[in-house]
Amino acid sequence: MHISVRGIVEKDDGIILIHRIKPREDGTLRDYFVVPGGKKEEGESNLETLNREIEEELGITVDVKEKLIEYDDQAYNDSIQIFYICTHKDGIIGTGNGPEMTNKNEYKGTFEPVVVKYEDLKNVNLVPEAIKDLLVERYEEIKNEKKL
Repeated sequence: MHISVRGIVEKDDGIILIHRIKPREDGTLRDYFVVPGGKKEEGESNLETLNREIEEELGITVDVKEKLIEYDDQAYNDSIQIFYICTHKDGIIGTGNGPEMTNKNEYKGTFEPVVVKYEDLKNVNLVPEAIKDLLVERYEEIKNEKKL
């Protein structure tokens, strides 16, 4: 089991996700979205992992606002995933230099950073599904607060 740290980066009434299109062994394609982030390395704090992964995958820096959830994903991915709410601080989205962005031979498929509007979240294949449900709830809360 390992720990993964992920950043829900809020931007322009939406969040930045990684759009993945990945070939399966049977030749079909798996089309899905993930929250940017990755495996915690030995000796790193959660926030160090988060900042490193966001910079590698997105090419940006973030301000961390709050921890959203620790999600037990051991049944599917043998991991505990820790999700933080962040905001885009600096940098150009899509300029990440991590191995999944620069070593296309080892990492099959596409890794495309995209901004998905909160209102469109329920229509994307976001993995894990439980996180999508939490984010849709968060959008409803934000929308209701703006009406007050």
